Formats: sequence, C-alpha cells, structure tokens
Amino acid sequence: MTATISPADWLGFVERDYLSSYIADTGASVKFAVPMDGASRALLISGIRSVSETLGYLVLTADAAVTRVHMVDQLFFNLADQVPWSHLCRRVLGSLATESGYRVPDGPTLGPFEDVIAEANGLDRDWVRNELRGSLVKGVFKDATLARDFRVAVTRLCMAELTGGPEGATTTEVVTDWLSGRNRAVAAVKPYGIQARIQRTNARYFLESLFIWIRHAGRRGTVVLLDTQQLTLAKNPRDGTVFYSKAAVLDAYELLRQFIDDIDNLHAFLMIVVPGHEFLEVEMPTRGMGCYEALKFRVYDEIRDRDLVNPMASLIRLSEQ
Repeated sequence: MTATISPADWLGFVERDYLSSYIADTGASVKFAVPMDGASRALLISGIRSVSETLGYLVLTADAAVTRVHMVDQLFFNLADQVPWSHLCRRVLGSLATESGYRVPDGPTLGPFEDVIAEANGLDRDWVRNELRGSLVKGVFKDATLARDFRVAVTRLCMAELTGGPEGATTTEVVTDWLSGRNRAVAAVKPYGIQARIQRTNARYFLESLFIWIRHAGRRGTVVLLDTQQLTLAKNPRDGTVFYSKAAVLDAYELLRQFIDDIDNLHAFLMIVVPGHEFLEVEMPTRGMGCYEALKFRVYDEIRDRDLVNPMASLIRLSEQ
C-alpha cells in the first residue's frame, strides 16, 4: 500500500518550509497533491487558502471543469479576472508616494489617490499628480522585468487610480476587460498604448509579469490552486463542464511541464496542482501522467518508502486515513 500523509500534516510543512520562507524570499515551486478521498480534497483546498491568505499571499484558483486549462491564455484570463487590480494599484501608488517622502494614510482610501495624498500632506493636487506620474514612469512603465504590454496596462490602471473621475473609471474597465479576456479586441486598448492581443504565444510572459506585479504591490506572493480532476474523466459527462479530448489532456500536461521547467522565471509563486487519483496511473495509462512522459519524469516518485512520505517531493498522496 502506498504511503500517504494527512492534509493537515502536509499543510504544516508547506507553511513552514515554503510559504513562510522559500516562496516569501521570491522562490517558486510547483507541487502535485493527489487526494485519495473526497474529504482530503476539501481539506486541502480550504486549508491552503486559509494558510496562504493569513500569511499575506494572494490566492488564485482555476478549475479544469470550468476553465480550459490546456490553453495558457485561458488560464491567464481566469487568474487575471480574480486579481483586485484597483487595490493593488493603490498599494503601488502608496509605495511610490512613501518613497517620494509623502505621508500616506493607513488603511483603505477612497477617491482619487492624488486627492488623498494632497490632503494628507497639505499640498496642491496638481503638484502631487505630476510627482507621482514621474514616479510611475520610472518605477512601473520602465520596469523591464514586466512584459511590455503588461507594464503599459498596469501603468494605465495606476494612472486611473491616481486621477479618478469618469475617464479613470473608463480606463479601468477597458484595460481590466482586456486583461481578463472579456474583450480581446486590440482596437479597444490601442488608444492606451497596448499593441497586441493576449494569446497562447505570449500569455506565459503575462503570467510571469502578473506574479512579479503582485509582489511589487505588497503581497507576499501568489498561490495558484489548480484543480485538474476533470482532465482524467474518460467520458463526457455532458453536464455543461469542460470535457478534454486525449489531445487536450496532453496539451494540459505539457503546460504543467512548462511551469515546472520555467520555475526560474517565476517570482514568489507556488502552484499546487490537485488532480484526481487517476493521475497516478503510469502503466497502461489512459489519462494518467504516464501518458505524457515529459511530465511523468519530472513528477513521479519511482523510488519511495512504503511507510514514510517525503513531504518535499513534487508528488504527494493525501489521505485522512
């Protein structure tokens, strides 16, 4: 019988050795946690969210039953749609204002950010706007660690938070619709200096930029919970959820392989993949990891103790029993 670990015990390890240290120090990791029963799945997902949010991480989720996770652009759109863009932009503006020597009020603020800073420091609003615009150009627009169109987009969002008003609200709506895939037409965002669509050829760079941006905005990092149980369904349930052909399953496994190999380019990032137990099939597999050896060779623990679990392994089996 294969050794398992309880979700609570494994979460303790993840909290201590990953979230509180390695990931917090801008490291990155991809873990596969396979629940062997339904209770373990629920405990894992709720536990990771609770621990991560308590430690200051932004938790983003994707379910293969709803999102076509074999397409990296669709994965990006799903994650971007969950990001609190306005909140993060105000955090970035607050950091830039502090660096410029301005006093920034504690806690959430309402209204145009330039008005908040001007009132808190007894300064003219136009003066504050011009100063922070210059800081935005240096600190965000010229940040070469971010993909070009991504940094243009977040610069525009920060400017919208800075100046507020109907024009700022329109900018926020148009740019966030483009980032989340609700409007993929380039014509809608070209007036803002954005030049390309987000698609499968460039979405990975947007993901890398997103995780860097979340860290810049004051979060400790990003935790992505990716539920891939749907990938191992061999028969279409015809219930309105996404069904994956064999080719789509291989594409999804290739995407996961790319995340593993791209780990050096990911910033303060932890991905926890939560497959169905069928994912463990390696002999005569239909949809398990054995059907795609490029992923299997990076994940599968061919040599393991029958009684003890290595909590640092890439692949973990979870059970309450």
